[in-house]
Amino acid sequence: LILLDKEDFNEYMPALDPSLWPVMNHYLKKRNLGMSVATRNGWYPSSIAGDSIPRVVIPATSSNPANVYWQARSMNSKGEPRYQSPHAPRGDAVVVAWPIYGTLGRSVIVEGPMDALAAAEQGVIGVALMGAQPPEAALSLTMSLLRDTLILFILDSDAPQAMTTIFTRLSSQGMKGLLRNPYPNK
Repeated sequence: LILLDKEDFNEYMPALDPSLWPVMNHYLKKRNLGMSVATRNGWYPSSIAGDSIPRVVIPATSSNPANVYWQARSMNSKGEPRYQSPHAPRGDAVVVAWPIYGTLGRSVIVEGPMDALAAAEQGVIGVALMGAQPPEAALSLTMSLLRDTLILFILDSDAPQAMTTIFTRLSSQGMKGLLRNPYPNK
């Protein structure tokens, strides 16, 4: 993967709103998540990520250095839409949450970025596919990123069939892993 320099990256990302750091901290705590792994992965608050709703900006990873993609999660329970993204093609972008501590030999594949963050907080690589029907390019990048890890595919309780389909597709392409249902947890 090729990384953009900081100036190029910042040009395409929503601006940081430093006044929202406490709001982001409170939002993550309400979800039983913490700031340290989130900020180490480049997550930050913004009030101009597609609208004026306070959001957590979540940078995505792509194999194309020109593809500066992101998702921004509303920190307001009434903030619709829940997620905003740039008005640009997604390409192969996925959200990767890297653990601070733990083993890089283990990983999980989930639908949403907050679940990927939860995985990273448990010491494993978390990859969020950003939706129930990710493009083939995103699945290919995921396979490339996680090829040498022990993978858990975690069902989303809102759409369990979607991850089952993804698990079947990636397994048929040689990716090895286990499919798990987190029930009774979210």
